[in-house]
Amino acid sequence: MIGRFMGAFALSDISKTLKHVLGTLIPLAAFVTVWLLSGRENALHYGVPLLVLLIAFYLGEASAHRMLALFSAVIIGLLLAGMFGAGEMAKWSVLGVGLFCSVMWSNIFSLAIEGLGPLKSQASSLLVMAIIGGALLPPLQGATADRFGIQFSFVVPMLAFAYVAFYGLYGYRMGRGNPE
Repeated sequence: MIGRFMGAFALSDISKTLKHVLGTLIPLAAFVTVWLLSGRENALHYGVPLLVLLIAFYLGEASAHRMLALFSAVIIGLLLAGMFGAGEMAKWSVLGVGLFCSVMWSNIFSLAIEGLGPLKSQASSLLVMAIIGGALLPPLQGATADRFGIQFSFVVPMLAFAYVAFYGLYGYRMGRGNPE
């Protein structure tokens, strides 16, 4: 929910100053909450992904496609750290992925239906039905883990996020004729 709240503020029509204030207060409040509920060490571990999330929101500049590409790239980096790391670093890297998934669906959805005019409702229903494709990834990752090991199995979500990054950079423009 931390990323969801930050995304709601970042992509809203409120003033830039208020976006920055609210966007900074949310991870700070999360950090303090983790510190109070589970101790200093967990808070310090969790603080790193929270700081990266905050920086990513600022770099995304409230642009749905830029945030989608940037967050996908960060997720791929976290998954690589989880694959090739060990212990606490690997654990917190994989746990950090959830923070960066927060704006994925809303950004994908808004980019996919943008400019469709009267076809928007039909496209929305098709897009919602297409979510079933995501249900194929966990069994595929599980089968990969059974065959090649847990750490290697993170290649499956990495490939999915690589496609999401592509969509955020270029794919959302296909068939629209806008050179943006």
